[in-house]
Amino acid sequence: MPGTLYIVATPIGNMEEITPRALRVLSEVDLIAAEDTRNTGLMLSRLNIETTKLIAYHKFNEAARQNLLIQKLESGQDIALVSDAGTPCISDPGYLLVKAASELGIQVVGVSGPCAVSSALSVSGFPAEPFIFVGFLPRKPGAIIETMAPLTASLPSLHSSVIVFYESPKRIVATVELLRNHFPQISLCLCNDLTKKFEKIYRGSPAEVLDGLRDNPHAEKGEYTCVAYMSDSAKDAIAKENAKSLPSPESQLVDIIVKSGCSMKEAIKTLSANQLNNYPKNEIYAASLRLKELFS
Repeated sequence: MPGTLYIVATPIGNMEEITPRALRVLSEVDLIAAEDTRNTGLMLSRLNIETTKLIAYHKFNEAARQNLLIQKLESGQDIALVSDAGTPCISDPGYLLVKAASELGIQVVGVSGPCAVSSALSVSGFPAEPFIFVGFLPRKPGAIIETMAPLTASLPSLHSSVIVFYESPKRIVATVELLRNHFPQISLCLCNDLTKKFEKIYRGSPAEVLDGLRDNPHAEKGEYTCVAYMSDSAKDAIAKENAKSLPSPESQLVDIIVKSGCSMKEAIKTLSANQLNNYPKNEIYAASLRLKELFS
């Protein structure tokens, strides 16, 4: 019989977060595949768990190491996969191993526990259904703006009002400054060193959070998890402001009909599907009726 692959969540800071089930699994498995054997070895030592069964499994060797781990699972060994902290496979390596194991019929069992994403959402005070998790933000400013753009969309059925992302301490000030310049209306819950001794949470607009970071001489220490929220009223204000600089819905309908040679009904459908026009469907329909009256 093949072994079992356990996906084990470990503390993101406070060691008291380790669950009894995680302790048992880590103690009983034949092998522990760790993102960083040094970090995991230190954790296991503090938990009085044997550290000799560690093997490195990270983004730089996961393709090469995957076959070895699959062979061990097929031979009947039980393996626990852990990341440096929190739940594996969430912005950490592991999903390729899970995919390969499950495709071979090997049992994959999740041992739930700490996760920075859920912890940050739970203390944010923002509605989290649905939310978008983007992992670590890209490095280039243009790509960051594109990643955050769904926040401003006034299409709740297609976009979330909440985006969660990770950021490094060296880039956090520059990132929040970019958010202040391009998304000043959003609200932030910026969590630093969650569950640790010096945990700190910044709340407010990007400008207010930026001031807090600049006032903190230790801001460039510890990892950051940020929850960004755009309220419906802020979205409406942005839509109204954008609408002032947009061509009227009548002119856009005429433009679509002339260029595409389509009917008014088809033009309404095309314009309604354009996420950048910022006009609600009822306003587009009203514009079509005004055009019909004008040319009747």
